[in-house]
Amino acid sequence: MLISLEMGPGFAGVVRDLGTMGRAVVEAAGVGLGKGATDAAQKLKRDYLSGQALKNRSGDLRRAVDGWREGPLEAVVGVRPASAVDRYKWLLGDEQKTIVPKRSKFLAIPIGEGLTSTGRAKYSSPRDVEGGFFVKTGGRLLFGYKRGKKKGKFRPLFVLVKSVLVQGSGALWDAVDDSLDDITGEMQTEIDKVTGAGQ
Repeated sequence: MLISLEMGPGFAGVVRDLGTMGRAVVEAAGVGLGKGATDAAQKLKRDYLSGQALKNRSGDLRRAVDGWREGPLEAVVGVRPASAVDRYKWLLGDEQKTIVPKRSKFLAIPIGEGLTSTGRAKYSSPRDVEGGFFVKTGGRLLFGYKRGKKKGKFRPLFVLVKSVLVQGSGALWDAVDDSLDDITGEMQTEIDKVTGAGQ
């Protein structure tokens, strides 16, 4: 998410009239904005990328979140381009995507014993499971295995579906919105340093 300060039409003239002090104030505002973006990224990691807001599995998305300056009065909170999580960084926003299989008829979604305690898949596909088989029950196609010979209980590992609708979390917007006061506070602190205000 790009955070950009848009100044009024007379801003450039005021900066020019103030000379060196005007340029120092603009630079200080930019520094504060950058620090505020970093703080907002930390808030996003700490408060929004855990629990029910966006369940953290591997921690890769959390580690990729950052805040940085993009220009004199612009800063960004999010994931840098060409990161290892480019494929799913959209989950930070409020976008919806329908996921469909690329090379097969169904998506194999891990469930039950097909997941680790942290929610990660134990197997990359049903092909990785020895002795597994498909069962159609209640209109759903499941893949799993049976424990025991005759009266063993079926243990589902995957549910097979034709598509899945995934909704982004909105965590990025919420974290930045919650950080606006902190961002303006960082900017004011930096401006006060160069103007001598509050001393």
